[in-house]
Amino acid sequence: MRKLYGLIAVLMVVAMIMTACAQQQPAVTEAPVVEEPEAEVEEVVMNPYIGSNKLDGNGIPPTFFDDVHIRRAFAYAFDWDAVINELYSGEAVQSKVLSLPGMPGYDPEADFYTMDLEKSAEEFKLADVDKDGVPAGEDPDDIWEMGFRAQMLYNTGNTTRQIYAEILQSNLAEVNEKFSIEVLGLPWPSYLAAQRAHKIPIMTGGWLEDIHDAHNWYQPYTTGTYGARQNLPDDLRSQFKALLDEGVALVDPAARHAVYQDFNQLYFDQAVGVPVALVTSHGYEQKWVEGRVSNPIFSGTYYLPMSKTGGTDPTTFVDATIGDALTMDPALSYDTASGEVIQNVYETLVFYDGIATDKFVPQLAESWTVSDDGTVWTFNIRSGVKFHEGGDLTPSDVAYSFQRGLLQGGYSSPQWLLAEPFFGVGLDDITGLVDDFASADDRETLMANDPAVLVAACDKVKAAIVADDAAGTVTMTLAQAWGPFLATIANGWGSVMDKEWVIEQGGWDGTCETWQNTYAMTDAENIFTTLANGTGAFKLDHWTQGQEIVLVKNDAYWGAPAKLDRVVIQIIPEFGTRFAMLQAGEADTIDVPTEMRPQVDPMVGEIAVYDAASNSYKAPEPVCSVDTDKLGIERFEICTTPSDKPLRLYFGRPGLSQDVILFNFLIQ
Repeated sequence: MRKLYGLIAVLMVVAMIMTACAQQQPAVTEAPVVEEPEAEVEEVVMNPYIGSNKLDGNGIPPTFFDDVHIRRAFAYAFDWDAVINELYSGEAVQSKVLSLPGMPGYDPEADFYTMDLEKSAEEFKLADVDKDGVPAGEDPDDIWEMGFRAQMLYNTGNTTRQIYAEILQSNLAEVNEKFSIEVLGLPWPSYLAAQRAHKIPIMTGGWLEDIHDAHNWYQPYTTGTYGARQNLPDDLRSQFKALLDEGVALVDPAARHAVYQDFNQLYFDQAVGVPVALVTSHGYEQKWVEGRVSNPIFSGTYYLPMSKTGGTDPTTFVDATIGDALTMDPALSYDTASGEVIQNVYETLVFYDGIATDKFVPQLAESWTVSDDGTVWTFNIRSGVKFHEGGDLTPSDVAYSFQRGLLQGGYSSPQWLLAEPFFGVGLDDITGLVDDFASADDRETLMANDPAVLVAACDKVKAAIVADDAAGTVTMTLAQAWGPFLATIANGWGSVMDKEWVIEQGGWDGTCETWQNTYAMTDAENIFTTLANGTGAFKLDHWTQGQEIVLVKNDAYWGAPAKLDRVVIQIIPEFGTRFAMLQAGEADTIDVPTEMRPQVDPMVGEIAVYDAASNSYKAPEPVCSVDTDKLGIERFEICTTPSDKPLRLYFGRPGLSQDVILFNFLIQ
């Protein structure tokens, strides 16, 4: 034990000596640590829709589609015949230009693309994606040898757009096995958000016209909605804008047509987009229905000229449809179901001339004149017209209705179509006159503006639309000449309401101190969502939301009275029920989805076929037999022997909506 203690003692002494020696060593001071600032690293945001985001065979660079040869190559790789025959069963026609038949600018002889995979390959070889001045066909580092991978997007559930993408996917791989298009579906909110963020490299954009005029087609696909989402370069956008401004400011259709032909050529040469197809008409009615005016611009059916020669009740027309109306307020109505009711209950200053989509006849205006410069329109208002509630129509009612609509504004309404003619191109809402759109669709923000500014905006509207009750006129002064002005005011949002009645019901009181209180009105808060008081040939009897809308004949109508006593619009979502009503003769017309036509076609006893030369339907002819295995008109054997089948079919007129395949010039 003592030995252990002794050893411990020795160790302690040694440790003390070593510690003392260590303390005698000179101190060493370490250099202070200087923190170097972190180098700024540029954040690289990758777009998942364009692969590697560069030209390496596994992606595409953001500027891929700014090369016109790439855009043309894609256009030549699309197969319109497959779309028309396989997707639409032969019931569609290729869209050659953006405008529709009957419009200024529509030209079936204009240059257009057709599927040609050899030309597609030639255009790819002419491209210069790496921008080194050497065409891809001669450059091993460019698109033809490197290949590419990118995604084409569609909104989930839209099988039509999915098929478009699959057509390009297949054909581009045939042009060059190194070309890879992946087809991706996104939920609608995500698809729309990606569009607005300019992230989608190639997609399909659809449009259903608001007014039947070329401007409503050319503008959204170049300087408007879709042009913005395509990131069109400023120089190209300015070329389109110059043509648009020139065309819309002309009143003469022939002069407008010449301008829009130049537009068509520029759109084709630059391959800005690829118009796809116009689906053609396939609409049924019982053969006992007479007098239908099949104008595609109408919101649903216009019942005034119609009658019946059969059915269980020849005085009542029954339409079994799929969707309910949203509102009876003409200033807010922007859907077909609401528009059909408003079109029959209310009236406009001018209306379409029968089946013509580009000619107009007087309605509540007996006549009109326009100044030589196209900016001042004077309408002579019809006298002796009464509203359904008993009030007399006056020019003040007309002026008030237009003023109310423009001031009510909001982008959930159609008022932007009226705003630009009165306020100027680009000023498509009343808030543009107040705070440069800072309060668009935001009533609370609008009301926070200086009251004097709010009054000044209203005063401008009132100064542009002036009634003279003594003279029986309304004068409208536009910001510039506006070629499609009659087409703009001939639709439901141009309907005339009874000023006194509107005010009595709690609507805008007509003063410039209060208009902001009803700005951007919603259906839920709008007094006039369920109320109607027009001058039309039919009155609203009742509306049981989700079930039916019933109209009754206006016995005090100023014009030739309606031949029908009642119109019953029944909302029946289930096709089987609608079809059973048609078979039993309980419905005069029904909505028929495309995929259900083979069930209904065997009931067709006569057919009215559209004639493109006259832009109208030919007289109905008997149908002897129907072969649902055939496509298009070939399905129907037309003969001279009358058939006992109960239905009449209107066939072949191009519709008012179309899709366009769009390229993003600068992918974000």
